[in-house]
Amino acid sequence: MKNKKRNLIIFSTLLVIVVGVYLLIPKTKEEESNKTKPNVNTNGFLTLMLEQDDGTYKKSSASTWPGDGYAFNNELSGCERGGELVYDRETNIVKLISSGSDKCYVYFDKYNVAKITNVTSSKTTNSVTLTVTTEAGENPIEKYYFSKDDGQSYQESTSNTYTFNNLYYGTTYNLRVYIIDTNGISSKVYTISVQIENGPLLADYIKGLYTSQGSNGIYYHTSSLEDSAADNSYRYAGVNPNNYVCFGSTASTCPSDNLYRIIGVFGSEAKLIKATSYGKYTWDSGNDNTWSTSDIKNTLNTTYLSSLSSTWQNKIATHTWKVGGMTWANGTNIPKIVYNYEVGSSSSSTTWPGKIGLMYVSDYAFATIPNFWFERVDIEFPEIDKRVDFNWLYLAGNEWFISRFSDYEYVFFMMTDGRVSSASWANSSRIIRPAFYLISSVKYAGGSGTSSDPIRIN
Repeated sequence: MKNKKRNLIIFSTLLVIVVGVYLLIPKTKEEESNKTKPNVNTNGFLTLMLEQDDGTYKKSSASTWPGDGYAFNNELSGCERGGELVYDRETNIVKLISSGSDKCYVYFDKYNVAKITNVTSSKTTNSVTLTVTTEAGENPIEKYYFSKDDGQSYQESTSNTYTFNNLYYGTTYNLRVYIIDTNGISSKVYTISVQIENGPLLADYIKGLYTSQGSNGIYYHTSSLEDSAADNSYRYAGVNPNNYVCFGSTASTCPSDNLYRIIGVFGSEAKLIKATSYGKYTWDSGNDNTWSTSDIKNTLNTTYLSSLSSTWQNKIATHTWKVGGMTWANGTNIPKIVYNYEVGSSSSSTTWPGKIGLMYVSDYAFATIPNFWFERVDIEFPEIDKRVDFNWLYLAGNEWFISRFSDYEYVFFMMTDGRVSSASWANSSRIIRPAFYLISSVKYAGGSGTSSDPIRIN
């Protein structure tokens, strides 16, 4: 074997001739029935040269491309007018890059290529481990290459075993593997399809984390839980519960802008809120505190919503939001009274069916530990016993709620010290965090819920 840089070519599709652009030679009936060795169709462009036992090359009159036992020689292969022959491993074809008609010579060397004979898989709830079995070739295997995205990218390894993590429930992956020997000769790509098992509904998964009040940062608001909402919701509360979700991205490392947090589960829907500020906006520039016609509602359901792909938009439920608001006395009372007049049995009948809103005052009030549920939400605690130190929803204050003042033009907002106030005109500028309910069919697909390992959904 000459010490030349060579690439294996085992054809499973057509040879491509390119004149200015890539052109595909039509398949014959014989090619359709013999896809591993399609017909050689030179059309005056190509001359096939095969290496002989004595190391010389001889023009071949074969009607099919050489299969096992040959490797494409990219150093000798070339064209009279400078056209370049390029081997595409993913499609197993040769491409001719040329600006006009050209006459080309395609060389194949006799070479015993290492082969992948089998790839087995084992899977967990969100990972797949591949193990590659090979057959020895002319030279030892140097590296293994693994892909989980149909060959768009590969992970390099010196081991015949590789694990893909952060995969999704119910998804089928076409995993690809090829090997390269110490002489730089690559094998045919081996493809294996693996389907990750369907996981639980996200709402059921979160409910399953609850074993007792406060377990995993979750409180079950039954009628027997003192000072609770008593709505049978499952809400996260405390300093920093593991309730992070990656929404809007499937990247292996979730971008910070795609981190959201779970407020809780309400019926069969999980409610999310953006983990960071979306910016500062006026609730309504015209100073009208009607949610359905407000500027902020339009911004959230046009500009923000359109920033998400249709795949992610379709995971957001069209929810019936209570937007009638409440009086000052009710909206600044203890959390369970706030809840009752904001969205509970004593709330206004005014509703809005839509996708993106903001958090309620009661969402924020119940995100602190139960020690503070018996205190008014507009009271500032002493520094040693400060409510915001135990409330994961507190960001930086000066933030709008969706709730309005029902008998005046004011809108409720969070002050910088964490207190709730309604003494603000709608045309004031404050930070917002988009909040929304997920459709009930969304499923848990992995992740522990930390900011570095957020929950993934399918």
